[in-house]
Amino acid sequence: MTNNLYYGRGKDEDNKKLIAFLDEVFFTDDPEERDFLNLLPKCYKDQYRPAYNNFVVQDENGEFRSAIGSFYNEMTVGDEQIKACCIGNVAVGTKYRSMGYMIELMELSVKDMGENGVDVAYLGGQRQRYGYFGFESSGTSYRFNFSRSAYRHALKAMPCGLEIEKLTSDDTESIENIEKIYSKLPIRSNRKPESYFDVLCSWRDRPYVLKKDGEFVGYFVLDYTKNNVNEFGAVDPEYYPNLVAAVMEKTEALHVGFVVAPFESEKIRFFTENADGLNIDGCEMILVYNFEKVIRAYLGAKAKYCKLCDGTFTVLIHGKEGDENLRIEVCGNKVTVDKFDGKADFELSHHAATRAFFSNLTADREAFPAYVQQWLPLHVFLFPSDTM
Repeated sequence: MTNNLYYGRGKDEDNKKLIAFLDEVFFTDDPEERDFLNLLPKCYKDQYRPAYNNFVVQDENGEFRSAIGSFYNEMTVGDEQIKACCIGNVAVGTKYRSMGYMIELMELSVKDMGENGVDVAYLGGQRQRYGYFGFESSGTSYRFNFSRSAYRHALKAMPCGLEIEKLTSDDTESIENIEKIYSKLPIRSNRKPESYFDVLCSWRDRPYVLKKDGEFVGYFVLDYTKNNVNEFGAVDPEYYPNLVAAVMEKTEALHVGFVVAPFESEKIRFFTENADGLNIDGCEMILVYNFEKVIRAYLGAKAKYCKLCDGTFTVLIHGKEGDENLRIEVCGNKVTVDKFDGKADFELSHHAATRAFFSNLTADREAFPAYVQQWLPLHVFLFPSDTM
């Protein structure tokens, strides 16, 4: 308590009050259906403890002045299990702006993550605003553009030829089949069965399943504008043309963007042959707590879908959680990242190291040996369904 203000995790009994506060801050002038419960049911339904997963400032009457969501989750990156945290709903009440609450809660959240062994944190937001707390732009996301013209010329405007069904929360068989496809990805969030449907409905997205003679063969997640497919998969790449045709049947958009991770080689191959073109975007901002583990995980994952040049590289990183002197080696596509006692070849600040290893921008790694530049960037990626 400071001046009769409470700083800390929210209380479960305040779930509805918190959501009302967040809706007022973000969506006062928006349509009724645009609220946090509809946008992110995976976070704001009571069973997911939204208040507890927020750091808050409340006055003596329990009224909220500020809140920051801090949602812990586990990820699989290559052969490593990564402890992660996503930051969201950074909110300050309109009467309490410029009073330092956002800074105090961000510092509280960043400290909590460090104390709880988080390896890397993710958020979407303005770079300069969150750079003060150690976050930096990172990641790579491909968005392939598929127009009606490409559909007509490349796919001959083929009909879908499959059954298209809107996914429902009680269709556990289809959800299990979606997870079978998703779980093969070398970089992924560890989605829980009890929240899987809500995850796919993030950002008001609409998940659909494709069936052939009643048997599941694929799925896609259409965003609420019906202009983008934020996630999709099939039991066999031969169904990708059918999937594109299904999307074209479900939207009147002249162009549809298909989000593809840089490690989804079969999808990249298909769209390279058939799409109009692509945009290469960044993904999330990240705060790396453990460079050794995170670099080892993402470089090891990249070795599963790319051929990496052999070489050894040493670097001293002045990380937010302390210095890390690392030796990184690739030999025969096997990755080793260990602590190093000698004088490193390169020395980087926390932000420069984050950009050098994880950003599409090359300035911070231009002096690296050519074989190291071939390893980079490491592909930080989250599907929109897994963001906050």
